[in-house]
Amino acid sequence: MGELPAAAVKRTAVVILLLAMTTSSLAATITVRNQCSIWISACQESYEKPATCFALRPKTGSRKLNVGTVWKSGVIWGFRSSNANVQQGILAKPQANLAELTLGLSKNAYNLPLMIHPTFTNGGVRQGLHCGSPKCTIPNLTSFCKPPNKLTGPPGNGCYNVVGPTTPSPTTSTLAFKRACPSSYSYHKDDTKFNPGVVYGCNNGSNYEVVFCP
Repeated sequence: MGELPAAAVKRTAVVILLLAMTTSSLAATITVRNQCSIWISACQESYEKPATCFALRPKTGSRKLNVGTVWKSGVIWGFRSSNANVQQGILAKPQANLAELTLGLSKNAYNLPLMIHPTFTNGGVRQGLHCGSPKCTIPNLTSFCKPPNKLTGPPGNGCYNVVGPTTPSPTTSTLAFKRACPSSYSYHKDDTKFNPGVVYGCNNGSNYEVVFCP
């Protein structure tokens, strides 16, 4: 993938996009955008600071986060709401797909279409996994979410991957997500066995956007 990336992007079987950032003298920014036709409450949580949430209006809502010199690692997720309630956001987190800014973690749910896209690559060429834009969209979550996976209900309103995200081999649960989103990170060693790859990287100092309903 060329240079050591400032951000490596993994996606879990449930559309977790994992964006792992290294420390850089160039402060990175992440713009969170809502292109859905409904209100989204987006939440951010770093491993240095507790969760905060903010409401994004339908179609045009956005918020810029300056994270390059603040976050060592963290996550962004969303749920259907206009109230930006932090407690509801915390409850929704395990039911949601995540844009995860860290290394080596995976989650086990999907609730909203999601994409991570480099908006500034700092000289990086967009080719394949290098400065690519992983995304996952599951059109009808109700018809998709079959046993052993299960619908969570509110506040996250997601599909929960019951068996598999931490296992070293694929399971029935993880394969359902893998078929829907081939470049998603669906189980513990998924990045070593499946193509296309699930780890995306871009140059130090790159900026990104996290987009709901891309």
